[in-house]
Amino acid sequence: MKYLLIVLFTFFSHATSAAVTDSIKVLVADFDSVVYMTEHDYAPFKFKVTKENKKEYAALKKQLVKDVKLCKRTWQDAVCAYVGWFGDNHFFPYGNNDIYTNYQKYCRKQLNYNTLMDEYRPKPMSCKVDDDTWLIRYPSCSIESKWMELSVREYMASGCSNLIIDIRGNGGGQDDNYMPLMQVLYDNPDNKRDGSIMRYTAASIRRCEWTEEDLIDIGYPTDISHAPEYIVKMEDGMPLRFDSVSSLPKKAAVIIDNANSSSAEQLILDARSASRRTRIYGRDNSAGCIDTGNCVSYIPKNHRMSIQYPTTYSTRWEKGTCVDPTGIAPDVRINLPYPKRLTDNIDEWVLWVAKDLKR
Repeated sequence: MKYLLIVLFTFFSHATSAAVTDSIKVLVADFDSVVYMTEHDYAPFKFKVTKENKKEYAALKKQLVKDVKLCKRTWQDAVCAYVGWFGDNHFFPYGNNDIYTNYQKYCRKQLNYNTLMDEYRPKPMSCKVDDDTWLIRYPSCSIESKWMELSVREYMASGCSNLIIDIRGNGGGQDDNYMPLMQVLYDNPDNKRDGSIMRYTAASIRRCEWTEEDLIDIGYPTDISHAPEYIVKMEDGMPLRFDSVSSLPKKAAVIIDNANSSSAEQLILDARSASRRTRIYGRDNSAGCIDTGNCVSYIPKNHRMSIQYPTTYSTRWEKGTCVDPTGIAPDVRINLPYPKRLTDNIDEWVLWVAKDLKR
C-alpha cells in the first residue's frame, strides 16, 4: 500500500510538473508572438529600437521571458512591461480593468485632471461668451462633423469677431470631423502637413480587413511578397486647402491640455499651420501621441488580451521633428490655477483667453 501511494504521488507530481511546463511553454510562445508582431508589424519599430538602446531592448526581452519561466511575473505583466517600454500611447494592451491597471505601471504617464479639478468632464457646447467672443467646446474628435457644422453656423450668425475653440479633454477620433472648423480658420494657403508612412505587411493588411479590391482602389500593391516594406500613405508637405478665406473670425484661440492626443493634436497642428489668425493657449503641453497612427489590433493565440498597434508613422520621425513624447507646446501659457469645474460652463480660462483676444 505504501509503495502504491509512493507510485501514485510520483505519477501525479510528474503529471502536474509536465502540465506546468506545458503551460509555461504556451505562455512563452504567446509572449514571443507579441514580440514577433512588434518587430515585424509595429510601424515605428526601427525608430524605437536603435543602435543606442538595442542591447537594453534585447536584455529586456530576455529578462521578461526568464521571469515568466520562473513564475516571477505573469504573462500579462510581461506583455504590459514589454509594450510599455516603447512609450507609445497608441501602442497598448487592452481588455479588462485588470489589464488596464497592470499596464498603468509601465506606460508613459499623462496628467490626471480628475485629481487636479473638482469636476473635469468637458461637454460639447457652442455659445456666446461676450459681445466679441464665441466659444465652441469640442471635447472629442469622435463627435460627428454635423455637430461642428452647426456650431460653426451658429458662430457665423452671431457676428462675434473672435472665436475660442476649447479642446481640453479631447483625446482624438477622426480628423474629418473637425474640418468644418478648419474651413473658417483657414487663411494660409502656404501651409504644409506632415506625411505618413505605412509599414506594409501581410498581417497588417489582414487586420485592416482590406480586400484585394480595396488595395487596388487605394493604389497599394496587391502582391505583398514583392511590395516594399514601407509605402507612402500620405505625401509629405501636402497643404490643407479650401476654396475661400472666411472673413470671420478676426482672431481665434485654441485652448489645449495634456489630455489632447491623436486627432486632437492634428487639429492643433492644422490650426497652427493653416491659420495665421489662430494662437494656441494652454498651461500644459498636449499629450504627445500623434507621430503614430492608423491602429489595428493583434490578438495572441490564447486570447489573453488584445494589443492595439499603429500601422503608420509620421514623416516627422525622419525629419527629426517629432511631437511625441513631449507634446505640442502652447503659443501662450495660461498661468492660472486649474479651474474648479470644467463641464458645460464658461470657466475662468475661457474668460481669460477672451480678454487676451481683445488686445
